[in-house]
Amino acid sequence: MAMDGKRLQQVLLNLVSNAAKFTRDGVVTLSVNARHAGEFCELHISVSDTGIGIDLAQKPDIFDAFQQIQTEGGSTGLGLFISQRILMAMGASLDVSSAAGQGTTFSFALSVPVMEGAGETPGSRPASPAPRHRTAAALVAAIATPADAALDELAELALHGRLTDIEGWISRHTDHSVHAQFTAQLLDRLEQFDFAGIHKLALQSRRGTSSTRR
Repeated sequence: MAMDGKRLQQVLLNLVSNAAKFTRDGVVTLSVNARHAGEFCELHISVSDTGIGIDLAQKPDIFDAFQQIQTEGGSTGLGLFISQRILMAMGASLDVSSAAGQGTTFSFALSVPVMEGAGETPGSRPASPAPRHRTAAALVAAIATPADAALDELAELALHGRLTDIEGWISRHTDHSVHAQFTAQLLDRLEQFDFAGIHKLALQSRRGTSSTRR
């Protein structure tokens, strides 16, 4: 399991923002617990609120329920969906507990390797050579992606800025965890409404000749 600090920050911001939207008069709490386990550190992270909550017996799909409420309020409702996809890319999963009128808690666990030399004072170890930077195309090529026909469709949707249709495309073509890393990159761009970036990602991800398409 690998942890991406930037992505983890995005997950936490999404969860805290989501909790705040449903908690007008109450408390939002971010809790982080760490336990050392050999060469790994187990992180247990949760975001709790005392907001409206949802009756899980009536709404078994909690993610769909919250997204529907946010959409009705004028928001895209993508925060939880994005967070779940990012955590899947890191080998984790977002859990939820909720009760109507009592609040909601979203939580997840990460087991991450302890960095070599953690805790040493600066300058106590010689600096390691900086890793060579890989090109964006090389990074894309290193991860699993949907079929070329699906990527062509995505490029076309991005070209016309069709946000809702792109959300539908994600549901149809990236359900399997094998595409989790690609999906995390896609959702990062979608959250920023970077349609040009989505278009470029789709073309670079094609297994055939993609650079000539527009």
